[in-house]
Amino acid sequence: MRRRRAIAGSVAVLVLLAVAAGAWLLWWRPAQDAQRLAVLVRTEPPAADALTLTWFGVTAVLMRHGDDALMIDPFFSRPPGYGPLLRNAPIAPDPQRIAEGLRHAGIERLHGVLVSHSHYDHAMDAGAVARRTGAMLVGSSSTLQIGRGAGLPEARLHDIADGASLDLGPFTVRFIESRHAGATGGAPTGDIITPLVPPARYLDYRQGGTYSILVTHPRGTVLHHGSAGFVTGALAGVHADTIVLGAALVGDAEAYVREVVDPVGAREVVLSHWDDFTRPLSAPLRPMPVVVNLAPLLEALSRRSGLRVRTPALAQPIAVTPPPPSTATAVPSGSRRNR
Repeated sequence: MRRRRAIAGSVAVLVLLAVAAGAWLLWWRPAQDAQRLAVLVRTEPPAADALTLTWFGVTAVLMRHGDDALMIDPFFSRPPGYGPLLRNAPIAPDPQRIAEGLRHAGIERLHGVLVSHSHYDHAMDAGAVARRTGAMLVGSSSTLQIGRGAGLPEARLHDIADGASLDLGPFTVRFIESRHAGATGGAPTGDIITPLVPPARYLDYRQGGTYSILVTHPRGTVLHHGSAGFVTGALAGVHADTIVLGAALVGDAEAYVREVVDPVGAREVVLSHWDDFTRPLSAPLRPMPVVVNLAPLLEALSRRSGLRVRTPALAQPIAVTPPPPSTATAVPSGSRRNR
């Protein structure tokens, strides 16, 4: 009898610990992350002639200077709820949400739509947005299959090779091979090998390779690093004034910052991919439970001298940190030191 009671007591303790851990992952930690993000929100209006960056959740970013604009990883549709995701249900771009998002941003024409990898939360809307805006769709062969499924002609599909550059209006873009974050290496992995016509299932949006995207403009240079994996040494010799840094599934935060932030000499980090993308953009943004843990990443970033860390308000343009004056003493790549 005593043995049974001891076992029952142990089971009860384990259940309570599991419940506490679940509550911490699902509620307490996201609540703490929300408080951390509130301090970092950047809302100052940009100057009229600034190169601007506008964030639309996850890693969706609009870069604009005057009438020239491009977009990276557009994702306005945001299929709701975890249930359909867990069931691998069919999903499709939402034309109304896409139209509303583009209208709110004042987007009619884009030089290009760039995609960092082909998971649905980065690529599902890319073909539809490119079609609506007359843009070139730029990405991996898997991304281009999404474009074909959306009805884009071949003339507006550009398969970017690792390290190759492409001019899009006043922007020069370069894709640099990276790795997806997470223990699975970014499941579903593999390539999309036939045109992906929606509706398609969540897991049909295979990764197709992951890239950092360097966007260079006379008013500033931005490195878009959407997934928190990295290839050691891949960014050596690359310079950016601002980094859009993915914050989901960060493993070793210090190594992540050392390999992605330190080499490029950026003066500002804009956090992205922290929000729960099963919620619409019309609802208040909340940190994604379980897969986002901002404390270690923010701690690692805080140890970098002279580095500003911000997150923009949703759909509000901010000025990209401009390049330093040519008369200033340049900081050699990779020379930033921890405090």
